[in-house]
Amino acid sequence: MIKAALFGAGQRGHDVYGAYAMRHPQRLRFTAVAEPDERRRSRFVDEHGAAGYPDWRDLLADRPPVDAVVVATPDRLHVEPAVAALDLGYAVLVEKPVAVDPDGLRRVYAAADGGILHVAHVLRATPLFEAVHRIVTSGRLGEILNVSHRENVAFWHFAHSYVRGNWNREEESSPFLLAKACHDLDILTWNLGSVTTVTSLGSLTFFTPDHAPPGATGRCTDDCPAAEHCPFDARRFYLGDYTGWPVSTISDDLDVSSRLEALQTGPYGRCVFAAGNDV
Repeated sequence: MIKAALFGAGQRGHDVYGAYAMRHPQRLRFTAVAEPDERRRSRFVDEHGAAGYPDWRDLLADRPPVDAVVVATPDRLHVEPAVAALDLGYAVLVEKPVAVDPDGLRRVYAAADGGILHVAHVLRATPLFEAVHRIVTSGRLGEILNVSHRENVAFWHFAHSYVRGNWNREEESSPFLLAKACHDLDILTWNLGSVTTVTSLGSLTFFTPDHAPPGATGRCTDDCPAAEHCPFDARRFYLGDYTGWPVSTISDDLDVSSRLEALQTGPYGRCVFAAGNDV
């Protein structure tokens, strides 16, 4: 069994890594967690019997007797905790993207020299991409000269994460190519061994105020006259019977009244044409 510390008990930390540990206690146990949000920290502590810290620096100062550290903080907050944990000799699993710029990536890479660093590029472990990798690297396809790679992001996913959500502004999170497609970039380099040139084209053209329906309100909860025919109506998407991801991310409490309050006051109730996104 691996004993680990978790940095960040949000959606990825709690709902993915924490849930895995709950399902497989013989494989993974979290004995310490660092999470600035008191409610999320307390929830994780209660569920896992872990020691709770408001900051990862406080956790590392105590030098917990763990085998590994999982860094599941927001994108722009990966580098510092990953480097600090590596410098102390812990094995580290860091969520993607490792960093949002080359300098940050180099720092983590240098800190990992002689240590153990894994990046959560989970597509490598899926049967589909394992099969693709075997075929491409077998030579059966001949010499690979060019790859056209497409990841189709569903309209609701783009609206949720990259228009209304945590990754809607580059300066606060990471560029869209890193936030969503770093898995794809990893798969390309994994399959091909090396990549000479990558070209990516994109621009902010649709989710702008100019494309808002006539009479559209700033929030979907403001009795927007366009709601009936708008595929992005937040009430229809977040207030139904389904409460799994991504609905589960808008509020810690998932009863209808709490979700409605989150739409009335938080980012996920904003009109997608007035959300202020820049990715």
